[in-house]
Amino acid sequence: MPDHLAAKGVETGASCPIDQALPALFRKLDDWHQDFGGPFLIALSGGGDSMALCHFAGTWAKARGGAVHAVSIDHGLRPSSAADAAQAIQWAEALGLTGEVVQLAERPATGGLQEWARHARYQALAQVAARLGAKVILVGHTWDDQVETLCWRLARQTGLDGLAGMTELAINPGADPEAPNLLARPLLGLKRADLRVWLSRNGQHWLEDESNQNLDFARIRTRKRVQAMAAQGVNLDRIIRLAATADALRRLQEQATRALLARCNLSNSATGWQVDAAGFWDAEAVMAERALGWLIYSLTPVDRPPEADKLRRLWSALAANPQRARTLGGVLFVQRGAYLLAKLAPVRRDQSPAKGLSSQSLWARLFAVSRQPHEFVTQLNWIRAEDGLTSLD
Repeated sequence: MPDHLAAKGVETGASCPIDQALPALFRKLDDWHQDFGGPFLIALSGGGDSMALCHFAGTWAKARGGAVHAVSIDHGLRPSSAADAAQAIQWAEALGLTGEVVQLAERPATGGLQEWARHARYQALAQVAARLGAKVILVGHTWDDQVETLCWRLARQTGLDGLAGMTELAINPGADPEAPNLLARPLLGLKRADLRVWLSRNGQHWLEDESNQNLDFARIRTRKRVQAMAAQGVNLDRIIRLAATADALRRLQEQATRALLARCNLSNSATGWQVDAAGFWDAEAVMAERALGWLIYSLTPVDRPPEADKLRRLWSALAANPQRARTLGGVLFVQRGAYLLAKLAPVRRDQSPAKGLSSQSLWARLFAVSRQPHEFVTQLNWIRAEDGLTSLD
């Protein structure tokens, strides 16, 4: 057994907050299973959060007759990583889950280690999900992760999207747009310390990752700052309430942006997208800028739309002179006749040509960035290019 195991004995005492939260958590699993079907996957690190998630999902599966499959990713970054992954799956199987270890290929010689690990992990999970027909991958992000994410984004002077924090359902960034799946976060309202109390009372071991003390990683430096804020009496729940307000505003903006694209008859041409220009120029700037970001995202293999400041400058330049072509993020915008066109920009000599996406992939990425996870994953409302945007609104 790994020597960094957190071995906890059974404790007794009053019911902890987790017991009170479980009925609502099980209802979420019920809803996701009804909406998406198939087995659930669990991204299992063996840490306290993901082990608690295994317990809860296993209990749900026994009661509902559902299937849950645990996947432990061996990143190969620590000497004990293979043993840790095997131990995590052993614990999951003891709880009645099926499971497997996936070993990642050797990491590239250049580039950020954390970014590589994150992308490779989500890609590996997507591949297992596609093989098993799973649409939902359960991940163990908690209230603490949300606070740390928000503080990290605030330090980078984030905009509205960043302030809204993580959502309970999100598109898996590692999945193929034409074989999509979701990341689901049923623990997002639960605190890390409460989960560990619950595990202790139920006699469950978990692993402690020594990299969680490595201040070379921005994530760990942010965690230490958050801990210092809490020690100084800062009410971290206020940060969560701020995120809830930002999320509500973001949803309103996204709804208005979808309505704008529908009014402007967005359609997929042979080279990209086109919209009725007159209606687009009459739109409020904040919605038009978001729409431009969505179009750039859908046409290119990026993780997120361009930053708000860049989109603002693009919108101002286009509105001032629509017939003059403007480029951002590898996408060229120009008005031709009654239409504003968006297509891949010509490739410079020192660049490799971008791979063109199929019509279905373009629509898939548009559904993804407009945060319609149900439509995106179930494909119930996917439409052909010639059908127009009737289902996006």
